[in-house]
Amino acid sequence: MGSEDFCQSERSITYPKENYDDCFLDKEQSLPGKCKKIQDCPTALERWKKDRVEPKTCHFIKFDHYVCCKQELDEPPRPTPKLPTTPDFIDFHLVPNNTRPSLLACYKPYNPAPINVTDIAFHTVVYGGKPTTYREFPYMAALGWRSNFDESIFYRCGGALISNSFVLTAAHCIDFGGALPATVRLGGDNLTLNIGEDFKIKRVIIHPNYNGRSSYNDIALLELDTIQPPKLTPACIWPNPDLVTNQLTAIGYGQTRFAGVSSAQLLKVPLNFVSKAECEPHYQKDLLPKGVAETHLCAGDPANAHDTCQGDSGGPLLMDHGPFKYVVGITSLGHGCASGPPSIYTRVSSYVDWIESYVWPKSAEIKETTAAGAYPNFDVRTET
Repeated sequence: MGSEDFCQSERSITYPKENYDDCFLDKEQSLPGKCKKIQDCPTALERWKKDRVEPKTCHFIKFDHYVCCKQELDEPPRPTPKLPTTPDFIDFHLVPNNTRPSLLACYKPYNPAPINVTDIAFHTVVYGGKPTTYREFPYMAALGWRSNFDESIFYRCGGALISNSFVLTAAHCIDFGGALPATVRLGGDNLTLNIGEDFKIKRVIIHPNYNGRSSYNDIALLELDTIQPPKLTPACIWPNPDLVTNQLTAIGYGQTRFAGVSSAQLLKVPLNFVSKAECEPHYQKDLLPKGVAETHLCAGDPANAHDTCQGDSGGPLLMDHGPFKYVVGITSLGHGCASGPPSIYTRVSSYVDWIESYVWPKSAEIKETTAAGAYPNFDVRTET
């Protein structure tokens, strides 16, 4: 399309140029709609409430968000319906292993209390020329290390909030130059802005079979010292070794190009699942002496336009299934940014039992031993 077909702001947020009141609900422009305030469009509210499907933005007038609303032909205007006060039913049969504690805990926030339409906001940032929503990934965590010279914080790894008080990350992030992370920031879409909430770390739990000299069992848990607020919804963790789609999404604050400056803005990149046979030849035995294991998952971009980079370590690899986003992998190992070879992720499904034993224990007491050495009072490893 030519430049005349678009309206651009100085912030590079781009929307198709349409009539001020008329719009189309589909890309083919065959379903006409009307631009209305979000609170005056019950169909858009219902789709957001049920399936988390965002309405198409028409424009903003001051603080009013106008969306493309389905036309109700030959019907008088309807008031915005009152949303139910009872939790909505979620079809658990659509999700495998639905009796696992991790999944039951995941579903709970999605049986929501009534949504206040004045609290719904679709603020936008730009990724790859397409707008993404503010707090689209409220469970994204940034691990921060305190400077040796002042009180400033440097964010070097990512993670994912998976319960009210636990963050899932990579074990190699905990051993970052011998120093433990000092804080976790949740809900921060931009690390340079005063948004997001900071939490101290109560406990660090590294997988007992992790060895820093190789990239196996590269998984850890961080227990926060306080319970996170309800608005920071935890992510779901995928319990099955098989994926339902090859289309995945990696998120992180890493470099946008090789040897470049890290991004303060939370970024997302679309990736594809890569088979073990395709992935393994790219990695030398010094990095993976036993080769790519079943506890690994490979993903990359065939066009080499997207990949995860330094700074994305510990961040989640996500898969969409129904209305949910599941963490299927944790960023562990790669050659660089969009360098060709796929990156390697820790396959979360291989560790669900271990995760649940700490995050959702079956009993109040869990058998623990504290390892001597590098991580006193923090590194909790189970006996083998």
